[in-house]
Amino acid sequence: MRYKKNVLGVVFWLWLALLASGLSAAQAEEVTVMQLTVEDDMDTVAQSVVKIYATAETYSNYTPWNSNTESRIGTGFVIKGQYILTNAHVVADHTFIEVRRDGKPDRFEAKRVAVSHEVDLALLTVEDEAFFSSGAYIPLGELPRVRKEVSVYGFPTGGNTLSVTKGIVSRIEYLEYAHSALSFQAIQIDAAINPGNSGGPAMAGGKAIGVAMQVAGNGEENIGYMIPPQVVQHFLTDVADGRYDGYPEFSAITERLVNPALRKKYKLSKQQTGVMITRVCANTPAESVLQTGDIVTAVDGLNVENNGTVMFRPGKYINFEHQVNQHQLGETLVLDIIRAGEALTVDVPLDKPAKTFYSYDQKPRYFVYGGFVFTPSRIPDYCLSRKDYDRQEHKDQQEHVIITKVLASSSNVGFHDLVMRVKTINGSTYNDFRAFYHLVQQGSEPFTILENEAGFQVAIDRQIAQAEHEALLRRYNMEAGESEDLRQLHQEAQLAEVTAE
Repeated sequence: MRYKKNVLGVVFWLWLALLASGLSAAQAEEVTVMQLTVEDDMDTVAQSVVKIYATAETYSNYTPWNSNTESRIGTGFVIKGQYILTNAHVVADHTFIEVRRDGKPDRFEAKRVAVSHEVDLALLTVEDEAFFSSGAYIPLGELPRVRKEVSVYGFPTGGNTLSVTKGIVSRIEYLEYAHSALSFQAIQIDAAINPGNSGGPAMAGGKAIGVAMQVAGNGEENIGYMIPPQVVQHFLTDVADGRYDGYPEFSAITERLVNPALRKKYKLSKQQTGVMITRVCANTPAESVLQTGDIVTAVDGLNVENNGTVMFRPGKYINFEHQVNQHQLGETLVLDIIRAGEALTVDVPLDKPAKTFYSYDQKPRYFVYGGFVFTPSRIPDYCLSRKDYDRQEHKDQQEHVIITKVLASSSNVGFHDLVMRVKTINGSTYNDFRAFYHLVQQGSEPFTILENEAGFQVAIDRQIAQAEHEALLRRYNMEAGESEDLRQLHQEAQLAEVTAE
């Protein structure tokens, strides 16, 4: 009761002070309510921001059969629908996740329901309904203006209670996300973002206008980056059906047209601006629509400048591929182009997802044969022109196989320090790791000959390799000579042989 009287007293004196400043009674009441609302919002923030404890399993390519346990600390915040939003890198490769509210001793087990490693976002939930009993959550806001003051909430290392740092929005750019090495819109702020802050909300006006993500790549002080609300909303819309589809890829390479001679060559007037397509990626939907030499002048009705940017708000420009990122996978991008001097409008299907080259949430694949440890390496999905793609010798190959380690024995003397990419096995090529494994297991030659691009050869005596296999595994404390997926493949092959007999 005393607390309620004190609050009413504060309201009364605040109202009188505002009247004395020259505001009308109605204006004073409106400002008073707004001040109290901001304070109420801060209480909501304190109830909605959570500390995340994640245990992850990590591996090494040199000993892929062994795993290490890693503990991580991060931040998340409750959003509408009883979900917790955080960074993907906080819960990547996780085996167990817990969350805790500020000032509360109890931890609640959480599970991951959706993840986008491309834009470094993840969605968690807690099955214990008591966790969400307060009903508090943080709504998403709009993209902030430059010079907007923001407050970043989180649990950085150095303490257990909720931390708040203030900063200013410095710029809004299109840059590379460290977790995926793919580029998207990002907000730069001058507030410190330290380990443990990842996944926390940046607040302004009682709403989350960004998600703390990473610090400057070169170690500059007080420069942090946030994931903007448009990227967050794209992710939430994508996973609303229970499945993550991802972001569409713009399957072409362009060149800016800032050089006067280049613009003159393509007979562009001063009013005509855009970028030139220098390569259309083979085996993509864009291949049937775009051509090398096309000048892209507009994207979804937004004019493309000669430096490759479009206006995303008055006076502010960003890379035109940001407009591609606004679409969901499967939608259509509308381009205005100039082709051989003729103005055209074309629809580009956005059916190919952009994928990070990094691997997350996957146990390593491997197998050991003759003491040689083989692991796969995915071939990057380069944007090749149709001509270059057709010219490839092994255009359908999806993975390389690497010898990452040699378990020393008398049969592989001379190769103990070898690291090599295998091109052929007994003269035969392979498309992926499974095909390579089949060639090794089903071979009948007395020697297995592995050769690299330079013609360097490794010889494995098949009889000795099979005879010493189990002893070699015991010597190096290995429970299995291959990863689980290959064990299943081997068992299926053995069953097929028995059935055929």
